[in-house]
Amino acid sequence: MKPIFPHNHADCVVCQQPFFADNTLQFTTVEPGVVRAEIVTTDRVQGYAGIMQGGLITALHDSAMLHCLFSMGITAMTAKLETRFHQPVPVGVSIVVEARWLATKRNLHQLSSQISVEGQVCSSAKSQFLSLPDTN
Repeated sequence: MKPIFPHNHADCVVCQQPFFADNTLQFTTVEPGVVRAEIVTTDRVQGYAGIMQGGLITALHDSAMLHCLFSMGITAMTAKLETRFHQPVPVGVSIVVEARWLATKRNLHQLSSQISVEGQVCSSAKSQFLSLPDTN
């Protein structure tokens, strides 16, 4: 199932336009609190030759975790985001980004995300998102 996002998020430059790949990001709900997208990145996201730029990897994690919250009917914004780089993320190959809800305390949501290539984790992230008033 594809997560529903708020109408005021419809013009997001990262996830609602062909930013990382030739198509927009299409997150699907794998199970409650988990979303996944598979994309083939283009050289537009390249830093060093053949390698995805680190800030854009972080943006992809951020987008995945936000869409995880959207899948749960939660509208929020990033409060804290920590990215780890385990190995380079190549461009031009199929990559999988998966985000998972971990916990909520009051209006602060904790999530994690992984970016993998052929089953190998290339990057991981942890975040906290702050709930926003209903903006749907």
